[in-house]
Amino acid sequence: MSLLGKSAPSALPAITLTGFRLALRPPQREDSANWIAVRERNRAYLKPYEPAWPADANTQGHFTRRLERQVVDWRAGRGQPFLIFLREGDLIGGININNISRGAAQFASLGYWLDEQSQGKGYMAEALQLILNYGFNELKLHRFNAGCLPHNERSKNLLKKCGFREEGYAHKYMEIDAQWQDHVLFGLPVEEWKA
Repeated sequence: MSLLGKSAPSALPAITLTGFRLALRPPQREDSANWIAVRERNRAYLKPYEPAWPADANTQGHFTRRLERQVVDWRAGRGQPFLIFLREGDLIGGININNISRGAAQFASLGYWLDEQSQGKGYMAEALQLILNYGFNELKLHRFNAGCLPHNERSKNLLKKCGFREEGYAHKYMEIDAQWQDHVLFGLPVEEWKA
């Protein structure tokens, strides 16, 4: 059954964040084949860093359910997903603004993944800067939070390079690869980003 109801459109807004080498935009139904192919090619690489993959993780059905949930979350103001494309059009990853909190908090958390073949070229740093600019200037967030596994040096270095400050250590913070795992916590308020 659809999360959206029979009459609700199932598309995310037509937003594109354009950088020097990248273009970020919300996923569309037409992205399913490319998304499935990239995720399947990166299965062994990504699984140790992500929540447990369901049995049908790289199928049309899973992509459709995921997209419907993302539409619901976007409309409710809880989250905004983006896919990362090279300007030439190849899908290479994703970056999500998750757990958007309004009121006195005005913060969100980040999640991201990148194709293994695209690692080490500065793509995720560019994508993260586009998201920070969008989040602080368009969404008017005050702060971004991020966490990563303690042994994920690449992710820790990315966050530090983009201005995040290491703020703590959370024991059994998130279920990753079917196990509750510790995370190093990072944060970036808008004042430090502007500076």
